[in-house]
Amino acid sequence: MSKLFQIGMSTAAELGDVFGHIASTVGGVNYECRGGAGCLRGSAARGAVSPLFRHHYHRVLSEAEAARVKTYADGCVGEPYVLGQVPSHTRGGDCTGLQSGMVSEAHGVSPHRLFATSTWMTRFDDPDVGFQKGLGQPLKELPPSDPNVIGMKDRPYPGMPFNKTSPKTGPMSNHVRWIQARLNIAGKNHHSALNGKALDVDGDFGDDTFKIVVVFQQHRGLQGIGQVGPKTWALLNAVR
Repeated sequence: MSKLFQIGMSTAAELGDVFGHIASTVGGVNYECRGGAGCLRGSAARGAVSPLFRHHYHRVLSEAEAARVKTYADGCVGEPYVLGQVPSHTRGGDCTGLQSGMVSEAHGVSPHRLFATSTWMTRFDDPDVGFQKGLGQPLKELPPSDPNVIGMKDRPYPGMPFNKTSPKTGPMSNHVRWIQARLNIAGKNHHSALNGKALDVDGDFGDDTFKIVVVFQQHRGLQGIGQVGPKTWALLNAVR
């Protein structure tokens, strides 16, 4: 199963800083290395879709490529921010160092620095690096006015499961709306369990959402308990 490797970046001039900044999202999981916090993963990290970033690139990874990239990046998590270094599981590094290492792993070579803050856009525009402009979501599959557009962008797992007890209002309900929209995309807005109807994207994890989550899980080899945890979340991110 392929996964998107998405890059977000902004230059020093755009951020009004000495350096620019760069972070990424791989298969819906954010990775970032930043000053004062070090190498981060998941909801603690700003991913490619952060509003901080002005420029975006993506590459479709095979399962093996994604596994290499994530194994490397996961090994760097917790290491401190160290300017000028490519991080590893034993030492810290900086933002471009972490992303250089991840891109290196995507190419199947040992992690090494591929670019600096002054050269990253030139590097990512190079066809040999294998990235294309944009985040890579198939936005043309649904018209902009479709309420399911909330589910088109990959989203990192927020760290808690979702089920019939999830709140119906607030940030949690926004995650439920994303789940519902992704389920509709997976089912092409037609669910046999709902007599051919699409799910209402309303943020309420009710009986209908529970039914479709169970079907989605069972069709993908999971037990089908009707709760959206990290495994189901990753499968929803993989929907294209």
